[in-house]
Amino acid sequence: MNELLVERLPPIVDIGPERQLFLDDLLIDSLENAARFVHQPRKLAENPVFEMEKPWEGQRFLYCDVVKDRDKGTYNLWYSIYPEVNNPGLCYAVSEDGIHFERPELGLVEFNGSTANNLLALPAGFAHDMTVAKDEREQDPARRYKMAYYYAGGVGMAWSPDGLRWTAHQPNPVIAPTGDASQSLFWDQRYGLYVMYLRPNGHHKKRTWRNKGVPYDASVFPTRRMGRAESIDAASWTHIEEVLTPDQRDGPGTEFYYMPVLPYQGAYLGFLNVYHEFTGDSQPLAGTNYTIDAQLTFSRDGRQWTRVCDRQVFLGGDEHAWDEKRLYIDHVQVEDECIRIYYRGSNIPHAGINDLLGTQHNGRLLRGDALGIAELRVDGFVSIASGDQPGSLTTRPLRFDEGNALRLNADASQGEVRVEVRTLYGAVIDGFSLDECLPLNADCTTHEVQWRSGRTLAQLKEPVRLHFSLRQSQLYSFQIIA
Repeated sequence: MNELLVERLPPIVDIGPERQLFLDDLLIDSLENAARFVHQPRKLAENPVFEMEKPWEGQRFLYCDVVKDRDKGTYNLWYSIYPEVNNPGLCYAVSEDGIHFERPELGLVEFNGSTANNLLALPAGFAHDMTVAKDEREQDPARRYKMAYYYAGGVGMAWSPDGLRWTAHQPNPVIAPTGDASQSLFWDQRYGLYVMYLRPNGHHKKRTWRNKGVPYDASVFPTRRMGRAESIDAASWTHIEEVLTPDQRDGPGTEFYYMPVLPYQGAYLGFLNVYHEFTGDSQPLAGTNYTIDAQLTFSRDGRQWTRVCDRQVFLGGDEHAWDEKRLYIDHVQVEDECIRIYYRGSNIPHAGINDLLGTQHNGRLLRGDALGIAELRVDGFVSIASGDQPGSLTTRPLRFDEGNALRLNADASQGEVRVEVRTLYGAVIDGFSLDECLPLNADCTTHEVQWRSGRTLAQLKEPVRLHFSLRQSQLYSFQIIA
């Protein structure tokens, strides 16, 4: 092929069998009368689904993690407690449906002369934050469950055969120095490595308190940001690589508390818990000062991250509700019919929590952290949407090795979606025009596109562009299927 012609070819995007979402611009060549929107999850009416109510728990928990045990069909909840200053604890609860959790009497730790509780013995050096993973590929039964936790200015690891009896790794910490706050730990199939997202240590300066419950403005100390480390065995880790840092667009006083990361459809979704430490409000404990909400981030390699939809709030507290001031996403579970998000919330800002806990403010009880759940449709993080005026999305040239059909996840219940297949240079391919496409006029997560010509994608041997015509509809994802 002529070298000059090769240079003029538009860039081609290789895609696999995974569902293709529109969380960044990689797939998109042009949008007309259409835009990308973040969809906020729907909170369950029964929230909070789990609160502190036992005498050994105190009034709040600090961090939690949920692991779905596919062998047993149960959901397992670990949550750290701090009933007294400098006296951390760790508890376990279990659920059959992932919504209603029960506290089993484990008989492992004595409290007030009885072991009829759900307390776990702490691994050595446990502070308060942790994450738990069940490692299905682990060959050593004693290390089936893995816990990362804050340990003496770094991260320690602990192992367990059942998630209940933990043994600290020796020596700990395995990564140091680090910030505190929850880590995100998982086996990354793409790289064949364990990956951890955590807070690097760095510019940290201890906050100084002027009066009880009212800290100094600490906006000049950008301490909290996100880093990444790797390991072949979950014990020996690389140095932390900084991957996400607040910038000028975030404004003063914005910090990143922690970020659970979900490998999803060949890419990575990050649920960034954003701390608004001081916003300039003249009333330090009012407005959005010292509040926390969550934003979406997205990466195709786990290192380079995109702040989705111009940093819009993905999930935040509701005014005058139990989760109004602080909301942290702790775990995201992919179910067959939805995406389930477990979050921790409170109506007390991140300032003087222990002093305000249990007091009244404007006739409302200031409550400790509790567990809430919110849900999304499958792939429902963002959509490309159009209104009354017909809109369109045209992809960059796409190359796929195998594929016979095109499947869509879209809501066209108030309008329609049609698809046209075009050549590398934008010409409509015979048999794949909009007029020949049978429209989608429903809300469907697995709609298979058909053309009246009877042609299939398997007949196409060159890269193609997909042109989606949208009217009063939302397109969440597409997939090339065999």
